[in-house]
Amino acid sequence: MRRKSVLACASVAAGLLLGPVPAAHAAVAPVLYGVGSGDHPGQGLVWVSASSDTAITSITAHLYAPGSAADAQEVTEVSDFTPDSSTGFANTWRTTAPLRLADLGTYRVVVDLTDADGDTTKAEGTYQYELEANLTDLQATPQNPDYEHQDVTVTGGFTVTDPRTGETTPAAGKEVDLEIWNGTAPTPTTGADGRFTATYTVTDPSIDSVNAWLRLSDPFYQSRANESVEVRAVQSQTRVTLDSTDVYVKAGQPATVSGTAEVYLDGVWKPLAGAVVDEVWDSGDGGAGVGAAPVTGADGRFTAGLTVPKTGRVDVQVRTGTYLRYSGYETVNVYVASTTSLTGFTATLNKYSELTAKGLLVTGKRMPSSATVELQYSADGKTGWQTMKTVTASGGEPETGIPFKGTFDAPYKGYYRAHFKGSRDFQESYGSVVHAQRTPTRIIDGNASPEPVRKGRTITCKGRLQHYTSGAWKAYGGQKVKILFRPKDAGSWYDMGNTYTRSDGTFSKGFTASKDGTWVAVLLYPTSTHLVSSGREDYVDVT
Repeated sequence: MRRKSVLACASVAAGLLLGPVPAAHAAVAPVLYGVGSGDHPGQGLVWVSASSDTAITSITAHLYAPGSAADAQEVTEVSDFTPDSSTGFANTWRTTAPLRLADLGTYRVVVDLTDADGDTTKAEGTYQYELEANLTDLQATPQNPDYEHQDVTVTGGFTVTDPRTGETTPAAGKEVDLEIWNGTAPTPTTGADGRFTATYTVTDPSIDSVNAWLRLSDPFYQSRANESVEVRAVQSQTRVTLDSTDVYVKAGQPATVSGTAEVYLDGVWKPLAGAVVDEVWDSGDGGAGVGAAPVTGADGRFTAGLTVPKTGRVDVQVRTGTYLRYSGYETVNVYVASTTSLTGFTATLNKYSELTAKGLLVTGKRMPSSATVELQYSADGKTGWQTMKTVTASGGEPETGIPFKGTFDAPYKGYYRAHFKGSRDFQESYGSVVHAQRTPTRIIDGNASPEPVRKGRTITCKGRLQHYTSGAWKAYGGQKVKILFRPKDAGSWYDMGNTYTRSDGTFSKGFTASKDGTWVAVLLYPTSTHLVSSGREDYVDVT
């Protein structure tokens, strides 16, 4: 049998609840409130609580063995009662000599009471004859565990007083129930000296009340009025140091938020291992819901990837725990670059080898603050890209396309593309690669003769027209060549007429000489696939 928190003098308390003692002038028999073993049952003493209208002059208690029949012989009787005020209640008596009974257990008790008027009462009760377990020297070390010292060691000792002999001995080889609020309690066993040791880990920041209860197979009593120790974890200050306070990502890609968490211990900041770091995204307009909770490594490092829907901030904080306080918030600004595209890109080369490129810049719902587009050239369309001109897209709508256009001198053939560099808020993008080409032409052997020439005589302009095809210069027949003349000291050219090239590319045309000046043959109106060209300028004196 095991009893915890059973008040030995419960009979006294019960008596106080019965009401006032009858008036002295009324003839009333004594009343028994209860029988008990007191605060220390190991002493083997008997307590009685009773009252009457006059002083109680005689108390005799007859004890009967546990479980005995109603007509069984009494085991013993005691009558050496003396008034006792140690319980704090009036009308209590206790014996002066300990009972040395053979067996432990619950004895039936018949109490005879007599008062000064000669009134008597015979009343029954029970008496707990049991071992008394006593806890001594209960300690918890440390009583204030911290982040580096989370295990608490509980020690103590138990003795057992046996009322049958009156001896107090160590409670050797007995299991002990540890009572720990907010903790998982182990069950140690006492050694030969009655002492025990057990270790547990504090897992809650509130106060742990630690107590111990002995396990005995025989009936015993252990009061709750024994030792208890309070254990309370120390919550240390924490902080977060971020690797970067600005992170740039493309839409749909995770933003890496990382850093180091530390704890303040013994006047020094140390790496905080095994702690949860909360990373929570805030768009600034109430949008939230994206977060991560990485756990720090042995070096205090943490990292996590958050895929956020748009530009905003991530608040980073060490989560509070048994040994840790919340750290202050540290903020990472995450800039999410929206997707962009370059559409409808074309590149057209005119007969003067001027290339006009145009297209649309699409940036979604927002207009970029800088919408510059690079027009780039590559000889093979794969490598060696170089920017030929930078233009600004303007007008239009960002969702459907912002127009851009640019013209620049270009090689007779090559590959072209548009490039948007992007920014903190917009992703880089490239347009499709397009090819543009025209066939080069040239006029060689250009000559105006004779020179000098007499006025009125014929001047013949001639030359050879070629085009560059299949990797070589070849005759370009059947093409119209225009002859131009610029008089001496004049600033303008005059159209003198046209001629056509023969199959071998040669051409010639005669003119009447009238004044000094310069002659030149030009291919001014080539086909849509060829470039313009001009021959050698030839000055002729007219005499």
